[in-house]
Amino acid sequence: MSSNPVARLRLIGSATMVLLVLAAVGASIASIGPSGLTWAWVIGGTAIAYAVLSAIMHLRHPEAAEAAWDEQNTTAHRDALIFGFWATLVTFLIFLALVLTDRMDARMAFFWLGPVLGAAPSAHYLASIFRGRAE
Repeated sequence: MSSNPVARLRLIGSATMVLLVLAAVGASIASIGPSGLTWAWVIGGTAIAYAVLSAIMHLRHPEAAEAAWDEQNTTAHRDALIFGFWATLVTFLIFLALVLTDRMDARMAFFWLGPVLGAAPSAHYLASIFRGRAE
């Protein structure tokens, strides 16, 4: 794990988002735990807290923030956002087909598009960290 506090926060924040989404999906599939709306508030609240904490860390440690955003990390971050876009688009098309064939409710499809949008970029960024392509 990096000694850079900004890079460490990004790793922990990305891992937290992915784990929360996986827990929400797993609980929904197993029909245990709180409702989907509760999970939405937990995931959304965590994402907002992560964004606020990230902004505070960038302001408190400007030299660490600059080092954390080197060229390699910038490329990994851009690739994660591109992956998130395509993952969301593919999921949308799959859900669209399911809605059009009456196999899924449109509101449910819209609801489940959120976790993909929220977790796909973080999951790709974590993979970049574990492959040594980001810090």
